[in-house]
Amino acid sequence: MSLEEEQLLLLLSLHYATKKKKRRCWLHEINLKRQESGEYHRLCIELESHKDRFFKYFRMSRECFQELHDFIKWRIGKYTTNWRKPIDTGQRLAICLR
Repeated sequence: MSLEEEQLLLLLSLHYATKKKKRRCWLHEINLKRQESGEYHRLCIELESHKDRFFKYFRMSRECFQELHDFIKWRIGKYTTNWRKPIDTGQRLAICLR
C-alpha cells in the first residue's frame, strides 16, 4: 500500500469517527398526538355517556370499571420523568381489558 493510500484511508477513518450520528427520535410523531387523537381520549370518553356501548366494549359496566380502576391504580401507575409523561392508569386498564 502506498503512502497516499494510507493517508486517504486515515482521513476516511477520521471522517467516519467524527461524523455525527443521526439521532433517532424518542417518541414517534404519531405517539405525540396520543393525547388528542388516541383511542382512549376520543372513543372511551364518548363511551362513558352510552352505558350499553361501554358494556359491549369493556364487557363490564362503568361502575365496575371504576371500582376495578380504584382497586389497582396504585399498582399500575408510573412516575412522570423528565423525558416523557406516563400512560394514565385508566388508559392502562382500558388497554389491558381491550
